[in-house]
Amino acid sequence: MQETEFQLQLKKFSRILKQEKQYLIKDKAEELILLVAKKEKFVPVLQEYQGEISPATRQLLVQIKAQQEENTLLTKQAIGYQKMLMTAVKANLKSPAGTYSKNAKVADSQRTAMIDREV
Repeated sequence: MQETEFQLQLKKFSRILKQEKQYLIKDKAEELILLVAKKEKFVPVLQEYQGEISPATRQLLVQIKAQQEENTLLTKQAIGYQKMLMTAVKANLKSPAGTYSKNAKVADSQRTAMIDREV
């Protein structure tokens, strides 16, 4: 493979990473699954290239690495948010669902909130 063809493949991969970033920001999990399949097709191209690496190619590789790191951080942030959300939901589900006490009076219910503070 020639370096110009390799650069074209890198540019395509870069566009996929930019699209992945948008899907991560907009929380579009279904579309992300399709992008992962597209990204997997580039693994052999990246691993098997043995040609020269010019400054332009090196710049593309640096850009791709930065985009990939940014997408990884966005993914970790989304996972952290989901964990926090699930923890909050689990905590709210632990409280009893009954409305009345043994004395036939309405019991105070715990407030359901995502954040523990009032403003």
